[in-house]
Amino acid sequence: MSAMGKIGSRTAEAGRSVAGWVEDRTGVLSWLARFLNHPAPKRGAWMYALGTTALFLMTLQFLTGILLLFYYAPTTDHAWNSVYYIMNEAYFGQLIRGIHYWSANVLLAIIGLHMVQVFLSGAYKAPREVNWMLGVTLLLLTLGIAFTGYVLRWDQDGFWATVVGIKIGSYSPFVGSPVTHFLLGGDVAGPATLSRFFALHVWVLPALIAPLVLLHGVVLVLKHRVFGSEMEYRDRIARLRERRRLQEYGRYEDDKEGSRDRHE
Repeated sequence: MSAMGKIGSRTAEAGRSVAGWVEDRTGVLSWLARFLNHPAPKRGAWMYALGTTALFLMTLQFLTGILLLFYYAPTTDHAWNSVYYIMNEAYFGQLIRGIHYWSANVLLAIIGLHMVQVFLSGAYKAPREVNWMLGVTLLLLTLGIAFTGYVLRWDQDGFWATVVGIKIGSYSPFVGSPVTHFLLGGDVAGPATLSRFFALHVWVLPALIAPLVLLHGVVLVLKHRVFGSEMEYRDRIARLRERRRLQEYGRYEDDKEGSRDRHE
């Protein structure tokens, strides 16, 4: 065996030893395998990976956002300049910000497709109602974190898009005016607006999203799975067909009795 082959085999053996040690002490590898290897139908199986794809993109958002925080300055005097520095001077800054920007857009599309798939497959029904409500809540929070991140560039597009969005929200009954005043930090957009949107985007909304993602994507999915077993859907379809058969038979009996009454 060559020297490189020996190094490769020793590295693989060391990796297996470390993995075995971690599994014996924590059980995390078996848990991860159980989370990733869930059953899916033969047709359209890729659609049942949309939730995992959304989780991956959300993790990518967290990681790239942390890296951007090393250079971003959340003040009206330096916000745009710091973004310019990230895009033109910082090592891999353009790549990291590009990943952060485009993964955010793809994330919203994937979440939308995931919710459509869940709705059409009936996976929002018992016993997964709580997971559906958590998913809707996560959608709203994700829209909120996308909206609050748009103004952080502090350029003309981000500034006026935020002003228009807040103006639209101000017409909401009861809560529109106080929420608008809180977000703006006054009567008009300014330094307080940027500071509050930065706090919401970086601290408040991620702190709300992270535990909900854990509950939605790990705990409840492991308990009930994404769509249930194949037998569950066979039983549901069988009950639906039986109910339709009984309804058609009932209509047939009604028509038969009506025809008999007319002849008499």
